[in-house]
Amino acid sequence: MPSTDRLVVVGSSLAGVRSVEAARRAGFTGPVSLIGAEKHYPPLNRPPLSKQFLKDCETPGEVLRVDPDLDIELLLGREATALDLGARAVMLDDGATVGYDGLVVATGASVRRLPGTEGRRNVHVLRKFEDASALRSALTPGVRVAVIGAGVLGCEIAATCRQLGLDVTMIDAFSQPMLRIVGPAIAPQLAELHRERGVRLLLGRKVLGLRGHGIADAVLLDGDDVVEAEVIVVAIGASPETSWLDGSGLELADGVVCDSECFAVNGNRRVVAAGDVARWHHPLFGATIRVEHWTNAVSQAQQAGRNLVAELTGSGEQAPYQVLPYFWTDQYDWKIQFVGMLGEEIAFEEGAPGDRQFVVSYRTNGQLMGALFANLPSRLAPLRKRITAELTA
Repeated sequence: MPSTDRLVVVGSSLAGVRSVEAARRAGFTGPVSLIGAEKHYPPLNRPPLSKQFLKDCETPGEVLRVDPDLDIELLLGREATALDLGARAVMLDDGATVGYDGLVVATGASVRRLPGTEGRRNVHVLRKFEDASALRSALTPGVRVAVIGAGVLGCEIAATCRQLGLDVTMIDAFSQPMLRIVGPAIAPQLAELHRERGVRLLLGRKVLGLRGHGIADAVLLDGDDVVEAEVIVVAIGASPETSWLDGSGLELADGVVCDSECFAVNGNRRVVAAGDVARWHHPLFGATIRVEHWTNAVSQAQQAGRNLVAELTGSGEQAPYQVLPYFWTDQYDWKIQFVGMLGEEIAFEEGAPGDRQFVVSYRTNGQLMGALFANLPSRLAPLRKRITAELTA
């Protein structure tokens, strides 16, 4: 029978849209409202923004493919400012109130900025299409680029700028690029990859500030070092966008805390969260984790949407979300893929340190937790199955 319940999704990007699609496929026929601060719909696909989009001036922003028959009310260019769990209502920045029977929180994350960089016209971040467009316009021949942050995004931006023939310096407080992501056995090899391609690496260094007023012309480091640059990119991570939920009663701790089925703690099984904003209990790892990867935003949103519909309609069963975390990064002509989680014990399953192609496994107390693949995508599926089989044994 047609539903009279209303589903409200806060966040109109990848996770928000995929949760709506999943809800419709699960048989939800009631009204759906999609609230989003961004004005683009369908939303843009973000992974290419740090790579092909920056290199190719003729490439437009890649739009996500969205089911055209979703039948949703679009409330775009609007921000949620508060949540009233008792009244089951979301308050918006224009004073409007949107009631819900089921709510999906998919507000993602916002970029972290260095203090004192606001308003500097040549200091860039990269999260939205507008950010990427502004940065691409700044990457003109001959400019010097300083990338602050050597995580996945910083490394991708540095690689893209080098492929454009620009002078690039990458700065990070950690001793190796992507150290917390791939571990100490692999990070030095990534450092060497960037050095071989001409990136100047300043690792284990603290950024003290920027030089110049209005337009910064250098990054100031500890040890009195100065990195002069016409373009400065800050890529120091992102924070889950939960400020609008302060005081709501939902449990917040570096994200919206959820159970294994993506239901928000204290949300009375009327609220789910998905994507970058969600911190949920992963049954296979026995830990509460938050994952900022494209593939997680898709699969978690789909499971959250299905579970919420099952709860609202009383049809079907809620299933735990236990997909293994997965990400990939393209840097120069390298493709690096990772599945699962880091472990304390690292071993080369194929290849050896210094090789261009290798597979590395990660274990904790002998338990296989994850694996990394360098330029060997065909090895991913078998090891993914092995990790899942061992974790569920």
